[in-house]
Amino acid sequence: MRKRQKMARSAETGRLDDLVTRHLGDALRLAIRLTGDPHWAEEVVQEALVRATRGWGVFRGEAAFRTWLFRIVIHVFRDQLPVRAKAEPLDSEPPEPRPSDPAQQVLDEELGRLVAARVSALPPRQREVLVLTAYEGLSADEVARVLGIRRANVHATLHVARQRLRAELAPYLNER
Repeated sequence: MRKRQKMARSAETGRLDDLVTRHLGDALRLAIRLTGDPHWAEEVVQEALVRATRGWGVFRGEAAFRTWLFRIVIHVFRDQLPVRAKAEPLDSEPPEPRPSDPAQQVLDEELGRLVAARVSALPPRQREVLVLTAYEGLSADEVARVLGIRRANVHATLHVARQRLRAELAPYLNER
């Protein structure tokens, strides 16, 4: 009897290991975009993995594992946010095609840093919704499941976040 329980537990642990391995990069990328700090993001993911391991027995598979893990990452981020007075601005990702004009490249990089800083300055819920939709490519339904809110709230929050960014970035975008 105990041998069967050990084998079942071992199979479940192996399944968790496989799922974590498959989605670890996604979780870290999400944490970096939420925190704006790679070191803090590693702490968030590490704590999220501890919580996922502890909660593995209650994971029912009603949502995709990635969605469930994202939800844990966001909860850890929220729990740590009051401790961290202010998140550092996000590093922008370099543009894929490098412009041949060095001056244009400098302007693009500067705009990328500016956008990342403005995203980092958004209120936590707006930042979470924007990062999950724009950067992680989740649908409104998936974002709603991750954050535990209604789909309509996702759309409204995303709209407000985009309006806020548009207003803050307008002077820089109009120059171009």
